[in-house]
Amino acid sequence: MQRLVAFLLVGLAACGAPPVAPPTFAAGPAADTVIVPVRYISDAVSRADGSWVVLGTEEFEVLVVDFEAGSVTPHPGMSRAEIPGATVLLGAGDTLWVGDWGLRRMTAWLPDGRRVDAVPTPEQLRGAFPRARDAAGQWYFELSAPPGRDGRGVLDSGAVVRADTYLSRFDTVAQITPPESAEVDRGNGPRMELLVLAGRDRWGVLPDGTVWIARVQQNKLDVYPPGGAAAKRGRPMADPILPITETDRQLYGLRFPEEQRGNLANVRFALLKPAFERAFAEPSGRVWLFKSAVALDSIRHFQVADTAGWRFSVSVPSYGTGIGVSPDAIVMAEEFPGGTRLLRFARPAESIAN
Repeated sequence: MQRLVAFLLVGLAACGAPPVAPPTFAAGPAADTVIVPVRYISDAVSRADGSWVVLGTEEFEVLVVDFEAGSVTPHPGMSRAEIPGATVLLGAGDTLWVGDWGLRRMTAWLPDGRRVDAVPTPEQLRGAFPRARDAAGQWYFELSAPPGRDGRGVLDSGAVVRADTYLSRFDTVAQITPPESAEVDRGNGPRMELLVLAGRDRWGVLPDGTVWIARVQQNKLDVYPPGGAAAKRGRPMADPILPITETDRQLYGLRFPEEQRGNLANVRFALLKPAFERAFAEPSGRVWLFKSAVALDSIRHFQVADTAGWRFSVSVPSYGTGIGVSPDAIVMAEEFPGGTRLLRFARPAESIAN
């Protein structure tokens, strides 16, 4: 309902004159295709040599994808003894940070496979893994309130928390809107649970420590400058209202092994698709919002925005999920029974110059 209201308000604001939509630039055909033997890719990091490092969370695999060579190889040095449960993947220059749920630590790796650091997850944050790191070495975490016995903690806002390099000082940068939830009763009394396929705020950190948050309910961008300066609030952008269909629910189930899909019978799904599914920032501060679409749509879109609003869109001829945007490329992941097909598209020239 909040998204519908925001959409109507954007339309009403333009009363008296037809709204002028920003231009849409089309990416060309996929330049490269590589098959990755994992079911689902949660994180991807681009490297200066044009390769990408991806994380297959169900297999706990960290893989190097070289589009030029058409190859997929395990990241050197990362044995199962070193990283038994890869969960988080962060890029910081040429260094790759990998979070491991088994050993509860972050380890830093160079491209040649040398491990150069290891940092335990902080007890002060209940063992949470960092989700970003700036050029000064500060860490950034996303914390949610404990759900509690009745689950009502999911109604409380989360927070982006910043820590110094040594994980000794912590401060809250911004609040995160709680995802959609609903009350359910599974025989033990009513309980609040998060809705599957509901949207959530996406955020990241620029090298200088600027925190950006893409607000899913308002479809807008807020920016929090370093040093405690006042936040810059973006304007809500128009967004189509798309229902979650039976096809969407079935596609979601395919992400799980067949023997686990019976557990999905009692899952509560959201009614509407989120305004966007993922978000990626450029060094300039522009953010690429990977938009929701009708299930198996053959063309997907990015809405590129800053705090001034919607700048332009980019269409990509793929039914997959956007997993990364680099200075010259867009990478999409198409899931299929044999794994995940990664496609690399050249960015439209207009998306680089604008």
